[in-house]
Formats: sequence, C-alpha cells, structure tokens
Amino acid sequence: MNNKEALQQLLRWKRQQIDPAELGWLRRSGRGRRSKGLSQAQVAQALYVSERTYADLERGDTAAPSTDFLDSVAKVLRMEERERSALYVYSLGYEPPIPMDPTAGTNVAPAWQHAVSNVSGQPCYINDVAWNVLAANDDFIRMFPQAPGEPPRLPEQNLIRWMLLREDAREHHLVDWEKRWAEPVAAQLRTAVAARPDSEELQQLDQEVNDDPVAGPIYRNHSVAYVHPDGDSRRMRHAGFVPQDGAEDTRDRCCDRHTRSQLGMVTMCAAQPFGSPGARFFLLVFQPHG
Repeated sequence: MNNKEALQQLLRWKRQQIDPAELGWLRRSGRGRRSKGLSQAQVAQALYVSERTYADLERGDTAAPSTDFLDSVAKVLRMEERERSALYVYSLGYEPPIPMDPTAGTNVAPAWQHAVSNVSGQPCYINDVAWNVLAANDDFIRMFPQAPGEPPRLPEQNLIRWMLLREDAREHHLVDWEKRWAEPVAAQLRTAVAARPDSEELQQLDQEVNDDPVAGPIYRNHSVAYVHPDGDSRRMRHAGFVPQDGAEDTRDRCCDRHTRSQLGMVTMCAAQPFGSPGARFFLLVFQPHG
C-alpha cells in the first residue's frame, strides 16, 4: 500500500465514524444506498473549504497541504494523536512536531511509573514537558547530594528549576555548571517555551530563569541552540555511588553540608513514551573517575 492509498483509507474510515447529526446536519433519509458517516461535502463545509479541496486531499492529490489545514482536518474528524501523526506521515512524509492535545506530555500511563520504579542498578526517570519528574527509581533519587543523616530524596520536583536556579546544582552537584550544564539546559528551555507558548508552567519557568541574576544572562544568550541531551556526557557528582568489590573508594565530600559523593561522567540516554509525546524517559549511565 502506498501513501495515497493509506491516506484514502484513513480519511474515509474517520469520516464513517462520525454521525452527521452530531455536527448539526439532518439524518439522511429516503430510498437508495447511503454510506454511513460524513460525506466529503460535509467535511469540506466543516473546514470552510470547497468540496474539491477536501476531495483532493483524500485522494492524495494535494502535493503539499499546509500543516494548519491538516490540523483542521484532524480536529473535524476527531483524530487521536496517533491518527494525526499518520495523517502527517501519509500527506507530508513526517510526523507533526507538536502534539495537538495541549495536555500531551504532562503524564504517563501507570505502567511506565511501575516499570521505572522497578529498575535497579541504573538511575532512570521520566519527566514531563515542563521537566517535572513523573516517575523515578531509587537509584536516581540517590544521585542527589544529601545532608548527613537525611534520607535520599529529590531536591525538587522540577528538574529545570533545580538545575538552573539552585546552589546545590550550580556549586556542588553539576560540575562545570555554566558551560556543560546551564548553557544547553537553558537552550532546551527556550525551545520548549517557543514550542508551547500556552503552557503556564513553562511561562513561569521562563520568567524565573530570566529574572535570576546568575542564570538569566545565560538564558538570554541565544547563540546556543539545543533540543535534547540524548547521548551527551557531562561531569557530575553521584551521591549514591557505591564502589564495586575490590575497587578503590575515591569518594569525597564536595562541602561540609553534604555526605561523600563520587566524581564522574554521566551519559544520558533519552527516549520518548509514544503515548505521551513531549515527555522524556532517561537512563543515566555513570562512569566514576577521580
């Protein structure tokens, strides 16, 4: 099956799922064979375009439909995210860069939370589109610097706020903070704010980071373009690292306020839960060094 045939089948199938009466048209009556669902003419009317314009799309004869037009079609035909993605692929050859659902990427299925919490031996977590931690395993929580006598805990639910605005991150946990951490993380935030201008949480982060006397100038420097950290390696301190049997213990204290931690290099392996576009799953591979 080629893209034209796949597009035809997708759009025809979606039309058949919608009762015209739901969009204000009278139920068709009279003799003769009637196909169920919306007609091409009714879809065109709902889109405020000519019947030919919509029919050309359904036949696959529109060379390069605009993304606005495809999004309107997806809304009229009540497509789910996966169906809208298929519409883009069949029509344009690529998936939509931004989800249609404004809440996409703000949560993950309970199965993901269960899976992440049961991973052991390697830190991993999932964050939403605004970098709030949605799920994390114990190995990830133990990475952060802790005060003596305190149980391991996340220093903050929002990782962007912690990485860019908190002293523990800047001065103790994230090594070579400005160049290796702050610049790419700030660029990630700029890109996310631009992609989701309606997100109140991202707008709040944008304001907080911009107003910060340390992170603000870095955030306003647009010379660094950065979207995701997949495959990046950066220096950091791992508070939960335990040397393997027989290995030299090179842990030390970064300051009087924190317990011993291990200096090393972390490599970030990132992926996306397909059911929550915009959320990110991270597996952190840590290599110790003195």
